[in-house]
Amino acid sequence: MSDAGPAPGGYVDAWRSSPFRRLLVGQSVSSLGDWVATLAFIATAFSLTGNQAAVAVVLILRLVPPMFAAPVGGVVADRLDRRLIMVTSDLSRAALIALVPFVGIALLYVIAFVHECISLFFLPARDASVPHLVPEGSLAEANGLVLASSYGALPVAAGLFGALRLAASHIPTGLPFAGPLRAHPTAFAFLFDAATFLFSAAMIAGLPLGRAEGAGGQRVRLFEGVAEGTRYVLSHAWLRALAAGLLVSMLGGGVLFAIGIAFIRETLHGSDVQFGWLAALWGAGMGIGLGIVRALVRRGEAQVFLAAVTLCGAVLITMALLPFLWLSFVAAVAFGAAFSVAIVLALSLVQRETEDRIRGRIMGGVQMLFRIGLGAGALGVGALAHSVGQLRIGLGNVALRLDGNQVGLIAGGILILLGAAASIGVTRIPPHDGAAEPREDRQVT
Repeated sequence: MSDAGPAPGGYVDAWRSSPFRRLLVGQSVSSLGDWVATLAFIATAFSLTGNQAAVAVVLILRLVPPMFAAPVGGVVADRLDRRLIMVTSDLSRAALIALVPFVGIALLYVIAFVHECISLFFLPARDASVPHLVPEGSLAEANGLVLASSYGALPVAAGLFGALRLAASHIPTGLPFAGPLRAHPTAFAFLFDAATFLFSAAMIAGLPLGRAEGAGGQRVRLFEGVAEGTRYVLSHAWLRALAAGLLVSMLGGGVLFAIGIAFIRETLHGSDVQFGWLAALWGAGMGIGLGIVRALVRRGEAQVFLAAVTLCGAVLITMALLPFLWLSFVAAVAFGAAFSVAIVLALSLVQRETEDRIRGRIMGGVQMLFRIGLGAGALGVGALAHSVGQLRIGLGNVALRLDGNQVGLIAGGILILLGAAASIGVTRIPPHDGAAEPREDRQVT
């Protein structure tokens, strides 16, 4: 361990930290593989069944595990060696994912479920470790880089998935395993993902990480550990407020994901190409948010977080009430920027303001909120939008007519604004009093 010393912070300082750079490179490569495998899971499920419902089952199985795996993963991250947890998780996922092309639909469901459970052991350990790997002034930027590595790989992954699938179907017959690989055109995509997990494990193996502070010799008592984490959250009003804001922010992402294509095609009478532009502009907005977050936090991290959550809700309502294609493109950029700022600041506030001995459990709760919010937005509000035909509001000749997509966007926006109101307590985060990680305990080189 070495003292980080005073640092001005920023993306450059985060990148200059050799341990964090190893983690980030490993996560960037692994995220690329994850997106490729996600597309391959969808294609394989549909190919095995010929039924779109199979795709929905795969997606649901990747949302259900957070209800129990994330809190358990958080307890383990606070009791065992965090580096060992991450390396073991990567190796386990590599072995599992390599089996997918050669199994039937039932085992594919099982692997999708177990794979996501293992991920929810990895993520709390990773997120709880980031404050040890960067200078104190660069925590928000470090989280921004990790977030960018997770979502920024999607455009590349889409093209890579197509190339890998094409390559698998054109393997020369004389090569070993050519027959099975040609019979499973998604095989290369899954094998590529397995290889990226091995790369990530190799990068993480060299990190200067160990157990959480005060965890030496403690046994893993799951129920007791979860209960302690729950009591910690309930005893901190600012943390409860932050959880509300984080949950509704992710709900907004789920709403836009579920309703976006129908809104473009049915409400705005656009095309799939224009929906592609909407998604691309959302991604560009996220990049803008990551670029400006450092300038924004000068006004106070908690205050900016609250403003970003509020903006997410306002954008969805604006899109619904003013259904113009050009305005939706502008709104997508604004939503992406607000969304990324809210997520980065939520991660940074939680990491810095919670004690290391319990940080894994709190980060496990954060990952749980991520997925529950996305699921509620995509499945809950999405189902509402599809169930509503036309809604007329008003009297006589003065009336506002809304279709189901607009109603869904408005409902999502209202829920986010209510969540933002419930998050006002986040602005009462106490000053540093030792609960945050002491500078001399940081493992930065």
